[in-house]
Amino acid sequence: MALIWSATDASAQSRKERLAEYVYYFASDSLKGRAAGSPESALARDYIVARYKECGLKPFFNGNFVIPFEKDGKEYANAVGVIEGNSLKDEYIVLGAHFDHLGVKNGVIYPGADDNASGSAALIEIARELCEHRENLQRSIIIAAFDAEEIGLYGSNALADFLDTIVGIENVKLMISVDMVGWYKQSGKLIMEGTATIRNGKILVKEAAGRHSINVQAKDFETSAFTATDTEGFAKKHIPTLAVTTGLKSPYHKPEDKAELIDYNGLDSVSGYLADLAASAASDPAFAASGKLARKHSDKSPVFEGGVLASVGGSTIRFTDAKLTSYSGRSFSAGLVGRFNFGMTGLQFSALYENAGSSFPSINTPLGKSQNYRQSAVTVPAYLIMRAGEGSNSAFVGVGGYYSHVFDHKFSDSDPGWAVNPHQGGMAAVFGFQLGGALIEWSFRWQLNNLFPGQAKTRINTGNYLTIGWIF
Repeated sequence: MALIWSATDASAQSRKERLAEYVYYFASDSLKGRAAGSPESALARDYIVARYKECGLKPFFNGNFVIPFEKDGKEYANAVGVIEGNSLKDEYIVLGAHFDHLGVKNGVIYPGADDNASGSAALIEIARELCEHRENLQRSIIIAAFDAEEIGLYGSNALADFLDTIVGIENVKLMISVDMVGWYKQSGKLIMEGTATIRNGKILVKEAAGRHSINVQAKDFETSAFTATDTEGFAKKHIPTLAVTTGLKSPYHKPEDKAELIDYNGLDSVSGYLADLAASAASDPAFAASGKLARKHSDKSPVFEGGVLASVGGSTIRFTDAKLTSYSGRSFSAGLVGRFNFGMTGLQFSALYENAGSSFPSINTPLGKSQNYRQSAVTVPAYLIMRAGEGSNSAFVGVGGYYSHVFDHKFSDSDPGWAVNPHQGGMAAVFGFQLGGALIEWSFRWQLNNLFPGQAKTRINTGNYLTIGWIF
């Protein structure tokens, strides 16, 4: 049931006006894009602290909202407050949003209205709503404005480490990152990534969405290997996380990301929804982690993982006795990949449809037009692999062998009538990288048995295969 939501049109409008006021201030020229660690970033942080005090938020640590941290010899600071819970006050829900942006580049201000003045503004109003209904909260709620997100998630990582020391990370039950939530109307949805990290997570976020007429797109996990938000430092400590955004519709990281483009009706609705969602998590004694973790946040690889891949490359035919190697021909393959992981080692195998071939001098006109040969096969390479790094980001190298069953072949021009070995095999090698679910690898194969039985020794060698894939 709804725990805190009971708003009149007048109060909703008042909140919308406050949200607009905050965003216009954060994205104003006077703050010069709020570069991490800059005087303008400090002004934004102080403004947030002043609003926290107005809301009735209490300092989280040592009587001060500002918690400084150092990274690479530079000083930054988060603004962190707390709403103390009741029966479960030693357990915590964390809501965070970064207030820094890109600053000024080549004399041009990057105002960062959606990224992330929108999230910073929402965080203040979420804090206000929760403070007004603190008697319903069983767990304590930490409200955290992060510095230095744009340059490496430094603020959120620093707070995750700080909480691990101060309260014990096992007492942090959920972290919600509010990052770019100002384009709801244009996006048509509020994306919630990480629902599978929470027991019955999709039910939780959908039920709250129904109370606010918010269209929520619930995703099990964060999957992008190339983007990250402030959930990361918490997720890597095995804390359930929700990454909240209206998506990438806005001109984020561009000078055009201005306050007048924000959907304030949508931002108002999102703020009310997130306050309700946080209150639900803070007030439910049965709220718990699912024990599941996004691949990109895991420091361990699963025992088995599988996916799909596709490759392009080249192949040559070597006439061993004649010491002749043909021109490289275009080859391609696609299929399934699987991997068993055993710590830093593993077994990788694939089942591929493959089309490969090459060209060589015609036996009828050796100095004339070349003879082309192509074959279609089901190929199964298998490798014993070694990895540098474990988890979602690693480099690997592997050696092994392959087997190909050729089910079709053809010669161009005049068919010399050579038989083609339907059972081909040999050695194989691979090296590559895995970034989250993305797989990039180069593979090489050397045939050991004869390509054309009854003829001189011939081998088809497939090399320089570039493969891209996705591991689920």
